Amino acid sequence: MKKTVSRSKWLALTAILSAMASILFFLEMPVPLMPGFIQFDFSMLPIFIGNIALGPLSGIVITIVKDLIHLIIKGAGATGGIGDFADLFTCLCFILPSGLIYKKFPNFKGLIAGLVAGCFSAAILSGLIFNALVVYPLYDKFILPMTAIVAMYQKIRPSANGLWEILAIFNMPYTFLKCVIISIIAVIIAKPLSSLLKINKE
Repeated sequence: MKKTVSRSKWLALTAILSAMASILFFLEMPVPLMPGFIQFDFSMLPIFIGNIALGPLSGIVITIVKDLIHLIIKGAGATGGIGDFADLFTCLCFILPSGLIYKKFPNFKGLIAGLVAGCFSAAILSGLIFNALVVYPLYDKFILPMTAIVAMYQKIRPSANGLWEILAIFNMPYTFLKCVIISIIAVIIAKPLSSLLKINKE
């Protein structure tokens, strides 16, 4: 699916995918065995398509546009905008390794290697480390005390103790699984979608 497109077509397709990602971001679903403030959505799917079909820069642009539109329309909401910030970082952790590896090795093996790297990168860097050092401390300072956050997780698993343990048990596996689901769907629809969007050699 490695293609060369004109700048105008790149902009047009990136805009289309940004719109698709923005719409999907509003279609959030609750996640079983996770606190209520964590939602699942498929907005990363158009980001991944742009990332692979048009290059990592397209994936970055789609991610930023999607989160800005969500923040502007929905407002800071219950998360005070921290949720959008966390989503931005998660998406970047996923698309940058996958996009750069595929750009270097534009074949099926490169695609799979990039997906694997992206899934682990998002899970470890965002699901665990970034959440522990940045996101949840921000929640604690501006939204909800850390004790209340921990208590939400303990309702699901009473033996869970401490932020790092909770993130390792819940958030890191969830982030990894989400990226895997997005990757599988993206691989299945990537080729027909590229034809639909008319990404042809020029």
